[in-house]
Amino acid sequence: MSRPGEMSREMENVNRALGEVRILLAGLDQVDSARELRPPANSPLRTLVELAEESAARVTRYLRDQPRP
Repeated sequence: MSRPGEMSREMENVNRALGEVRILLAGLDQVDSARELRPPANSPLRTLVELAEESAARVTRYLRDQPRP
């Protein structure tokens, strides 16, 4: 699996997984904030997942832009 198109499809799976994790963490952050009666805040893990999601999206765009053989 060395072709950019195949790698791009693999990265799309990573993007979807990170998106689902981000949604789950957002819900957990809301629960924690409500339990502690404080304004909503991002957990460090959610921030890390969001950064990973942005990086994965950039890699996917790069792979899509590669010339096809």
